[in-house]
Amino acid sequence: MNHQLSLVLQDDLNIEKLGSITPVYNPKDTNHLERRQQQRAISLPMIKVAIVYGNRQFSYGAVTYTLTDKNLRRTPYKRFIDVLRGLRVVCVDGLPNPKIMTAYWHHKTKRKVHR
Repeated sequence: MNHQLSLVLQDDLNIEKLGSITPVYNPKDTNHLERRQQQRAISLPMIKVAIVYGNRQFSYGAVTYTLTDKNLRRTPYKRFIDVLRGLRVVCVDGLPNPKIMTAYWHHKTKRKVHR
């Protein structure tokens, strides 16, 4: 699935809006983002899709991007809706050069199926 997602990502012109993605390093937990990605089965291509197509909200000084069915329905990623639904990425800064704090699955959104 990640390979297929990467192939679609290569042809997506909207991804060019994305500058450099950098993780935010906490001195007490230097590899937080990488560890959480691995634990939660979240790849970098998934994070890129969430930042470009996700529903953007501001929360406690951070910018969050959450993927819903509605966000993905009219995109090249519509066949990945079941996989990507509920992915939330938390950033310090938004586009064009997001600094990512963490990524996780928002379970309330993941359970909802809007068809």
